[in-house]
Amino acid sequence: MDEGLFREKLAIDSMRQGKGEVSEDALAPALNTDLGTFRCHRGRLEKLLQEGQDIRWEHTVQNVTSSSQGIVVQLKDEKALDADILIGTDGVHSQIRKSLAPEIELKVLPFVVFNGKRQFTRSEYQEMFESKLGARTVVHERHGDIVLEISINEYTPKHVDVSYTYSRPARDDDPLHRPDRAIPGATDIPEEFYSELEALKDLQQPFNTVFEATKVRKDRVLHWLMRSTLGGPAEVDHLAKQGVLLVGDAVHAMPILGGEGANNAMKDGVDLARHIVENGTGSLQNFADSRYQSWKSGVEESEKRLAEMHGQAKASL
Repeated sequence: MDEGLFREKLAIDSMRQGKGEVSEDALAPALNTDLGTFRCHRGRLEKLLQEGQDIRWEHTVQNVTSSSQGIVVQLKDEKALDADILIGTDGVHSQIRKSLAPEIELKVLPFVVFNGKRQFTRSEYQEMFESKLGARTVVHERHGDIVLEISINEYTPKHVDVSYTYSRPARDDDPLHRPDRAIPGATDIPEEFYSELEALKDLQQPFNTVFEATKVRKDRVLHWLMRSTLGGPAEVDHLAKQGVLLVGDAVHAMPILGGEGANNAMKDGVDLARHIVENGTGSLQNFADSRYQSWKSGVEESEKRLAEMHGQAKASL
């Protein structure tokens, strides 16, 4: 598939003949906006990547052990699997990482972030959004250290799906910064969040409609934690010597805002596939060594961008 067709199939706004354009002015902070960069529809991308693959769903990794006899993967309510090589692509909450390298811990960065989703009719979108966004699919507005961001997730003939994010640095004794909350607690939204929305003044369209507290209360809103992690060289090497390689968010997670985690995870997959074709599976340690500095700089730069987008000149994270 050539690049033009790829973009035509996956661009977030392809339904209206758009090209998923990304503008530096539209992002906080500006990520990579080089020629060829575009916003794609995640669901359509995943479907494309799954074509022709043997993907087996409905299996949950419960625990992983490693010894001189090999690797044992224990699945929930199923018999264990034996393996010589294990590639951990199980994301920021990786059970493989927790089992074999619990010393690689997640760090929760000191930021408050809430994300919501809402659907608008095409006529509502044209009235409130089109003049502000133009061909773009992301727009933001900053109020002091508070950043409001609106992004278009999908266009259909009848409606437009919108995602919006409210973010700011954490403050002293902050009721909205809950770094230790359980994963299911993401849907528990404190009243103080709605009070902060009500305190926002002089918002222009489409921000005044999207961030209106009474409307937000009706949406599916999630409390996002800005997490990052980076396994140390010794920890990554130790795993590789056992035949275990963690990639993507399992080993170098970036915060959702300011990060390019999905892009970097896919690059890990492409580079690893090329490495295995050229070198086989006996040199995972070499692959990890070759990628480590890129992983490290990616995490550090994402943390810095997150701080800068909220008006903090330096990341003290």
